[in-house]
Amino acid sequence: AHQRDSKGILGDVDSEISDVEGDSDEEEFHWEDEDEDGPILDANTLLQIKNNDPILTSIDVHCFDHCIDGEDAGHFIGKSSHLKKLLVKGESMEWDDRFIVRTACLLARFCRGLAQNHSVEHLQIRCCDLFVGDASVKDPKLTKIQIFIVMRLAHFFQHNVRLRSLKIECCCLRHKSTLVLALVLARKSDKSALQRIDLSSNEIHDDAAKELIESLNGYGSLVELSLGHNFIRVKGCAALEKLISSPTSNLKELDLQSNRIDDKAIAILTRSLAKNTSIKKVDLGDNYGVTDDGWQHFFTCLQNPSSSIEQLDLGANRIADRGITSLGNALANNTTLKYLDLSSSSSLQSPVHVTADGWRSFFARLHNSKSVLQDILLSGCGIDDEKLDILADAVNNNSTIKILDLSLNPQVTAMAWHRFFVACLQSPESSLEGLFLCGNLSVEADDMMAHLAGAIAHNHNDTLEAIDLGENLNITKIGWSYFSHLLCNKSTITSIYESNHTIDYLGPTRLPVDLDNLVKLNEHENKNEVAREKILQYHFQDSANVQEFRDITLKALPHAISWLGRECSWSGKENSGHTHLYQLLRSLPSLFESKKTAIAGTKRKRE
Repeated sequence: AHQRDSKGILGDVDSEISDVEGDSDEEEFHWEDEDEDGPILDANTLLQIKNNDPILTSIDVHCFDHCIDGEDAGHFIGKSSHLKKLLVKGESMEWDDRFIVRTACLLARFCRGLAQNHSVEHLQIRCCDLFVGDASVKDPKLTKIQIFIVMRLAHFFQHNVRLRSLKIECCCLRHKSTLVLALVLARKSDKSALQRIDLSSNEIHDDAAKELIESLNGYGSLVELSLGHNFIRVKGCAALEKLISSPTSNLKELDLQSNRIDDKAIAILTRSLAKNTSIKKVDLGDNYGVTDDGWQHFFTCLQNPSSSIEQLDLGANRIADRGITSLGNALANNTTLKYLDLSSSSSLQSPVHVTADGWRSFFARLHNSKSVLQDILLSGCGIDDEKLDILADAVNNNSTIKILDLSLNPQVTAMAWHRFFVACLQSPESSLEGLFLCGNLSVEADDMMAHLAGAIAHNHNDTLEAIDLGENLNITKIGWSYFSHLLCNKSTITSIYESNHTIDYLGPTRLPVDLDNLVKLNEHENKNEVAREKILQYHFQDSANVQEFRDITLKALPHAISWLGRECSWSGKENSGHTHLYQLLRSLPSLFESKKTAIAGTKRKRE
């Protein structure tokens, strides 16, 4: 049926192409108004392409700018032998009929030449209407133009044997254009180069998805397949089962987020993933058609000893107590999964929250288990005080969790956060490197900052590097001062040295100047140099403190001077030590004169 349908489409397309190519450019592709936007491409870059400059290997083309003729750009790109990466960007398609037709003409002009290119390895097309037969547009020219565009692109796909990555995003492929692409992929003689396909947000329905996925059999080099934000159901998942189960399949990443997957479809995926040993990353987020029963069944695939999944995105789904308990059971003996996203979403049509008992059951399975889970995302999961206490106990006894996202859980009180910070950050077992708290500091923000800074100050593992506080306007100067003190306690040289030198990110919010400087200093890998720079900047900024060198012994003095004046280990940084060394020499001339005299006397005795 696919072959008959596709051949029928191609038959229609062939006749339409004859009509389109038979017409003059002036009639089909001419701008009716000189003031309208035209094709885009920088004049200098166009000249480089025209001259086949080997330096130019990547370019972005905007289809709707008036600066450059799109047909020239397409022609020169078609002749290029050095261009490797090409991005073609359109505009939002929410315009009137006249604008849609004109932009389609511009894209057609460009694709006429692009079809001849054989060097591009990475092609990305974004926001260009490739839907053949848009009934909402009444202009009869549009269908012929869109067919012309699709067929020129099909010619490019068919004959470019170097194409490794194809991304068509937000282009309304829908049914007919997807079938044409499927037929071209199926007929392609050399299937060894293509490694990545991304057809996200193209309104691809289940029947067309089935044909497309079936056309990918034989592509042994394909490692990434992204079909998110479409309308894939049972037929598409059945085709995926065949593709994944093929002995020639080497697929490593599968993105099916925001589709129409239900319990029946997820059962098919479960069956195929349970036997697969190559897939590392799976995204099934925002498939609210799957019930808790469906997820309970799906998690059994993680119990298979041969499971290879390392990253699993399940955000914005309807997972409840039985599902989360099943997930905990699976992870207790799973030795591959490192990243787990269970974040919720406000767009969820029928949200189902995990209760405290559900979370207790989930985290209990991670105690003393074989789990290697490192990143857990629980943003917007309705975490309250009771659930946070349960989580704190789990993290406190877990040495593998490195990233924890607890953003958008405003139900938690300041006291519960205090207990959590103490339990997790002061634990000798803690290995947290990143903590996300966006949207949780709406009230008592300064108190929370005090609790958080205090807990970090008593953490001797120094593993925590990033804390995301979001765009938080509730934190005052007092709240930020706790972190300034944490990163640089200016009381003494020793207190500065023992300050925190690992936290190098506090979120996108604008920080006070002093704190921002400290955070930037902490970005450098050499923490001994970070400590030294803080001592130089904040202890010796008072020239009176240079007098401390007066009490240093003669034996230690050269080492102290060397430490003070040596070059900074990171390039581009003004060496504040030179300034302090100069101040030292100016303020203590007698000290250095006495040393000089003593050394000179020693030399005379030897002579």
